[in-house]
Amino acid sequence: MNIGNVFESLRQYRQISSALLILSLKGQKANSASESKEVKALLEILNLKVSGSSIFSDKVWHFEEAQEKSAKSISKDRFKFNFDDYPNIPEPIIFELKMVILMVSLLPRSELQRIEKKNTLFKIQSLTSMFKATLRYFDHIFSSLIDAFGADVVSDNFQSLQDLKRTHFVEYSEGFEITSQTATLIERAFGFFHAKRIREYVFAKKLALPRLAQTKAVVSESTKRDRDKVLPGEVFEKVSAISGYVITDFLTKLGVEVTDKTALKMRRNFPFEVEDLGLLDVDWGVIDTYTMNRLLGRGYPYDEALKYLNDVSNLLTKGQQVASMRGALNQRFDARNGSALVQDYLALVYRSALYIIAQYTGMRPSELFEIRLDKPLEESFGVPCIVSHVKKHQEFERSLFDDKWVCIPAMVDALNAAKVISRIRVNPYLLSKDGTTAFGGEPSHYSANGLKTPLKLHFQQIVPEDYEEIEVYPYLLRHTLAYQLFRADLGLPFISHQLKHFGNLVGAFSTASNKGFSVNTLSYGEIGEQLSGSGRARNLRHKAEVDAVRAAFDPDAAYAGVNGEDHKNRMIRVFEGYQASGFTKEEIFEAMAEQGMAIANVGTGMCYGGKTEDFDESLPCIGGLRCNPVRCSNAVVTEAHIPKWREVYVENMRVVESGSEDVSTEHAREAANEARMVLQSLGAF
Repeated sequence: MNIGNVFESLRQYRQISSALLILSLKGQKANSASESKEVKALLEILNLKVSGSSIFSDKVWHFEEAQEKSAKSISKDRFKFNFDDYPNIPEPIIFELKMVILMVSLLPRSELQRIEKKNTLFKIQSLTSMFKATLRYFDHIFSSLIDAFGADVVSDNFQSLQDLKRTHFVEYSEGFEITSQTATLIERAFGFFHAKRIREYVFAKKLALPRLAQTKAVVSESTKRDRDKVLPGEVFEKVSAISGYVITDFLTKLGVEVTDKTALKMRRNFPFEVEDLGLLDVDWGVIDTYTMNRLLGRGYPYDEALKYLNDVSNLLTKGQQVASMRGALNQRFDARNGSALVQDYLALVYRSALYIIAQYTGMRPSELFEIRLDKPLEESFGVPCIVSHVKKHQEFERSLFDDKWVCIPAMVDALNAAKVISRIRVNPYLLSKDGTTAFGGEPSHYSANGLKTPLKLHFQQIVPEDYEEIEVYPYLLRHTLAYQLFRADLGLPFISHQLKHFGNLVGAFSTASNKGFSVNTLSYGEIGEQLSGSGRARNLRHKAEVDAVRAAFDPDAAYAGVNGEDHKNRMIRVFEGYQASGFTKEEIFEAMAEQGMAIANVGTGMCYGGKTEDFDESLPCIGGLRCNPVRCSNAVVTEAHIPKWREVYVENMRVVESGSEDVSTEHAREAANEARMVLQSLGAF
C-alpha cells in the first residue's frame, strides 16, 4: 500500500458533493458525466486498498496482515470491522467514519494525540477496540433519533457528523449503558476526530463530541478484577504434585524414560489421594488402538493412519474399522465404552502436562500459543529450552528468557507426554482442543481465552473442594510463579520440588547466558520481579511478605513444639490489644509486613529460644531436619512448614521401605517418625 497515494485520494473527499455521495452509496448512477473530477475522486476513494484483502467500499474490513503478525491468543474479531453491524448510522456518516479509521491506522501516534511523542502506528487490535465501541455509540444515537423523528427525517438532516449538535449527544444517549473503561475507549477515539490532519481532510469544523459522563448515557464503574490474585499455597502444592504424578505414571506405563527423578521417587508414599482420578493401566497397545480409532473416525484412510502409530504390531485387533478398535478397547477395560475411558484419561494427562509447562515457564498466554510439540527442545548452556516467541514488550533488551524458556525436568516429562497425545489429535500446537484434526484439514489451537478452559477443567478435577474459590484469568499461573518465588526469597520453604528446580535452574541459566542482570546467580526474588514486572512485583512481594507474617504470627494457627502454645498465647494477647482498638486481623498482618516483620524461616521451623542450642551428638544425621520440636524445646513449627516436613517424611520413608538393614535405615526411621509427629501436631497427617 502506497500511503502517499492513499492520502492524495482521501484529500479529494471535500470536493465530492453530498448529493453525489448519497447517490453512489445507494447504488444509483449520478447525473453528472462519468469523467467528472467528482466521480473520479469518489471512485478513487471507494477502490482504495485498506488491507491485503479489503478495499474501502467493502462492508467488512479484514486486516489479515496484522493478524498474522500478532499473537495467536488474540481473537480474530479484533482484526475486523463489519460496518453492517451499525445499521442505524446513515451511509454518508459511515463513509466519514471509514475515512477516519483508515487515516488513524496510517498516521503516526504523534500526529493523532498532542501528548504522544511516539512516531509508531497504533496496533490494529487497539484501534478496533476503540472504534467498535465508538460505532456502537453512534449507532445508539441514531437509533434514538430515528425512534423520535423517523428514518426519513434523520436521513435528510444528518449527512455528516458535523450535523450532530451537543444536545443530540446529551439527550439521545439515554439508554446507552457502558462501563467507565469502555467510555475511556470511546473518548480516546473522539480525540482522533480533532487531529489536525483528519479535520483538514474530513471535517470542515470541530465536532461537538462530549464526555460520556456529561450525557444521559449510564456509565458504571468497571469491575476491577484482582489481577494480583494467585493460586493459594495448598492448591499450588497439590496441583503441582498430582500433575507431576499423573505425567510420571503415564510415561512409566509406556516405558518412556522419566527425567524428573524426584517425581518418580514420590510415587511411593505419595501424600495426596489419586484413586478417584481415573488413572488407567495403559500401554502402547491401548494408545495405538485408541489413536487408530480416532483417526479412522475423522476420515483418515487406514494406511495413512498407520503413520501416527508407535508400532502397528501394538494394535489390539487386526480389524481395520472403527468398530473393531472400539470393541478391542471395550474388551481391554471390560467396559461398555472403553474408548471414552481412554479419552478422559488422556485428557487428564494432557491437562497435567499443559499445567506444568504453563506454571513453570511463567509464559504469557500469547507465548504459550506459539509452542509446537513437533519442534525439538533447543539446548543452551547445557540446559534444555523451549523455543517460542516473545509477543509483548519486545523493545526491552533485558528480558528474562528472550525467546527461550528453561525446561526443568518436570517440563521435559510434560512435553514428552503431550507429544504422545498430540499424535492422536494430529495437532502440533500445545494449546489445542481435544478433537482430532480431520483428514486433509488444518490443525488449529484454542481461541483467545483458550488457556482458561483446560485450567478450569483441571482444577475442577484435581482440587474440587477449592475450585469455586479459584478465579482463573490468563496470567494466573505466571503471577503465581512470581509470588511463590517471592515467598522463597523471604525464607519460606519451597512448596513443590518443581519450584525449587525452577528457581535454581533459571537463576544459573541467567548468569551463564550473560543476560546482564548480575555476575551472581539471580535470587528468587529477582526472578519473581522479572516475571511480574516492576509495578505488579511490588504487590506480589507484599502479598508474600504478609504470607510470611501470617505464617509466623497468626494467633489462630496451629504451632508444634513445647513453646508452640506459649507462642500462640502471646500472639493472641498482642492481637487482642490491636483488635480492641478497631483493627482487623488482616490489617494487623499488613502493618506488620510493612514494618519489615516478614521473618526469614529456616525451612523446617523457627527457633524460639533466642540462643544457640546445645548440639546433641546422639541425634541421627538426617540432613536438613534442624528445627525440630520433638528434639528441641526452643523450636516452633508453623503451618507454613508443612510442605518441608512432608518432604522429610516421604524421603525417609523411601529409605525405610528399601529394605536395607544398615544404620542409615534406623536413622531414616527415626526421622520419619519425628516428621510424622510434627505433621500430626499440625493436623496434617
